[in-house]
Amino acid sequence: MDKILFFTIGTIFGSFFGVMIDRLPDHSIILPRSHCGKCGQTLKNRDLIPLISQVLSHSKCRYCGTQIPFWYASLEFLTGLIFLFGLSGKIELTVFLILLASILLTGFDLKNHSFPLIIWLIFFICLLFSANLTFLAIFSIILGILTEFSSANKIGSGDWLYLSLIGFSTDFFQLNLIILIASLSGILYYLFTQKKQEIAFLPFLFFGYLCLLFITPLL
Repeated sequence: MDKILFFTIGTIFGSFFGVMIDRLPDHSIILPRSHCGKCGQTLKNRDLIPLISQVLSHSKCRYCGTQIPFWYASLEFLTGLIFLFGLSGKIELTVFLILLASILLTGFDLKNHSFPLIIWLIFFICLLFSANLTFLAIFSIILGILTEFSSANKIGSGDWLYLSLIGFSTDFFQLNLIILIASLSGILYYLFTQKKQEIAFLPFLFFGYLCLLFITPLL
């Protein structure tokens, strides 16, 4: 029963994350109320139940029939899993916070190729209370600042800031392994996709972190 509760709480946060990704940094996350982006109809309470509402409506707006993007349900489901593992003690608090930051910042990066600095700062402060500030975190922040004023570095300043969060739970070798996995997977994606354009790199760093957490211990 507790696991269902933990997962449900996570989906609620995932739904809120979706609103943040949709509206920030240009619009308020409070007003106006949640509405269909196509027809503008204000959503009722029954339209806002995480996951369940989309299942019942077949992922379509009940008012105009517009297809609801799949990433909303994916975000709610994945955040639910993170809360399930975190609140049940399967992962440490530091890893829990990093995973939450990862999924939220990934959403921003996929949409805008950037993320609001305040979001990163909130998670960074939370991590200061859950773990010791490491040299890797400080070093990544410095690289992020330097990258912001340099065009020579191919990894963006936001990517380095994200790596500073990961630096709270990894050592030098592990952080480099994450960058290696992210680079290889990013190159493969770029080669096999038909859209030859700039890609968001943070999702690949997140993938590298997941590989470090769940795959490398099995090797």
